[in-house]
Amino acid sequence: MLALLSVGAVKWFRPGIAEVDPAKAPMLKPMYAVPVERVETHVLSRGETLTDVLVRASITGQQLAEFLLSARQHLNPRRLTEGVEITVRSWSRNEETRAIDVRINADSTVRLVRDGLVWSGRVLETPVVVDTVYVAGEIERGRTLYEALVYDEDSPLVPAERVKLVHHLAEVYEFKLDFTREIQPGDTYRLVYERERRPDNTARSRRILVSELVNQSVAYPAVWFEANVDVKGYYDVKGRPLKTGFSRYPVAFPRITSRFNPNRYHPILKTRRAHAGTDFGASTGTPVRATADGVVTFAGTSGGYGRLVKIKHISGYETRYAHLSRFGKGMRSGIRVRQGQEIGYVGASGLATAPHLHYELRKNGSAVDAMRAKLPDAPPLNEQYLAQYLVLAESRQALLGEATQRYLASLPPTSGRLTED
Repeated sequence: MLALLSVGAVKWFRPGIAEVDPAKAPMLKPMYAVPVERVETHVLSRGETLTDVLVRASITGQQLAEFLLSARQHLNPRRLTEGVEITVRSWSRNEETRAIDVRINADSTVRLVRDGLVWSGRVLETPVVVDTVYVAGEIERGRTLYEALVYDEDSPLVPAERVKLVHHLAEVYEFKLDFTREIQPGDTYRLVYERERRPDNTARSRRILVSELVNQSVAYPAVWFEANVDVKGYYDVKGRPLKTGFSRYPVAFPRITSRFNPNRYHPILKTRRAHAGTDFGASTGTPVRATADGVVTFAGTSGGYGRLVKIKHISGYETRYAHLSRFGKGMRSGIRVRQGQEIGYVGASGLATAPHLHYELRKNGSAVDAMRAKLPDAPPLNEQYLAQYLVLAESRQALLGEATQRYLASLPPTSGRLTED
């Protein structure tokens, strides 16, 4: 009884804890913690040098000289281009510089750390993760394939990556479809895209593993296959190459400004004369690629053509690339070039009103419409690789089908985007 009374007395006299409304509970005032370091990022402008940027960041005298001496072990300051980022890190307590990062490109950064008057440096490689992305959609009325891919806000890719992807897709199908005329509203696309992804969601390298483009109810499948250095490319499900002996487009994702026309009005000469080629609108400096393997027969200036490259191909074919701003490295008569090799860059030399590429295809000396001509086929896949390819193609098609099912399951019921056949 005495014990019970004692416990009761303790409980009775224990001070109670008042219940407080959480919304009215007292709060500590925000506390500001001074950063350990101050970080400033400067961008190299046109005409600037690394020294100019560092002086702008208040790094001068002996400190600047010691830094430049150490930096030369890892980079050439004179070869840094416009847009390079230089990040300066300083201690907050005394504003002394502790480290400087020079981002040479998206994959490499030179970091130099200061200890007294001594700088030590190393090259930091941007980490990458290999992943695969599924992309699909439908061409809406009034939109091009380019717009459908690049302006797709549901895409897991950043805008710059979407632009590169659509150029890659155009290269896959450049031998089968004319993207400037044949893509129609209602056409669909789907693909599995492999990339080495950086932390900022851009890619270091990328490749379409498998894709399918449905154009006016006709499906065009494509599977990447690489047996060795000489046997690689995109093939259909039966092992037939998508590419032909000639590409129709000498520039990436083309924009045709003037077509083959035997009676065109010339905007400079103010008279009607045959337009023996196709004009592709592009900015100055856009790379121009050889549309087929061949031998250069001319690389120089030729009247209204301006800077011109002529290439001789098999079976009596010749291609011409005119109005160039400059030639590709080593371009001269007699050298052999491969399909896709850069032979020059878009310009406005000769009789040209604006930067563009004038491209001609000739057969036995006569000009033909490169956009409509039936082009020679590329060599088929060798029998020794066919069985290996067919196994790969089956697995790639299964991968595309599985990705499509997941994609469709993620769409809202009312979505009008890609639907299952």
